[in-house]
Amino acid sequence: MFMLRKTVAVALAFCLYHLSLVKSISAATPFHPANVTSPSRSPRVAAWVGLKLAGGEKLRGSISAIDDQGLVLSEQNRAVRRIAYDEVAQLRLAERAYRAKGETDPAAARRIVVSLGMGRHAVVKFAGRELHGHIQAIEADHFTLLPDRATAPVRIAYSEVRYVEKNLSLGATIVLIVLIAAAVVVAASVAATRN
Repeated sequence: MFMLRKTVAVALAFCLYHLSLVKSISAATPFHPANVTSPSRSPRVAAWVGLKLAGGEKLRGSISAIDDQGLVLSEQNRAVRRIAYDEVAQLRLAERAYRAKGETDPAAARRIVVSLGMGRHAVVKFAGRELHGHIQAIEADHFTLLPDRATAPVRIAYSEVRYVEKNLSLGATIVLIVLIAAAVVVAASVAATRN
């Protein structure tokens, strides 16, 4: 039983270290305007973001315009604000998924698809179907997804989307499964030692 606990503890420590390392690397990456204007990684116009300014102020809102000098942020119940790139310390997407609650919201679904960007792997639920694949094209009223292990793309109207978000990578899925398994083993071993 001691070896099992030791193995579980080492596996859990490794997974937590890996997750904290990934988080610290992403948090330590300084903001740079090139990251905003990059076609494959940038939050697009209408993307909901969280900003941390160089002075420590935190903001949440929608990017309504992007240019070479900065971006225009529309905060909820506040005036539109222009922010220069040198004022931004950190920028993150505020919403990473869309889930329809009752009626679908095409604008919200489009905002998430646009923020993911072309070429990103996503999971989409629409019209009673669920597809995993890469976003090939983003249009005003629909987007095109190339499903995994398929040769023909599927055109999906935003008005049909019930759920959309970035699909987890294989590495993230493995780490998640290992963490869940380790938690179950630890809980089982604690329960066994109490009896």
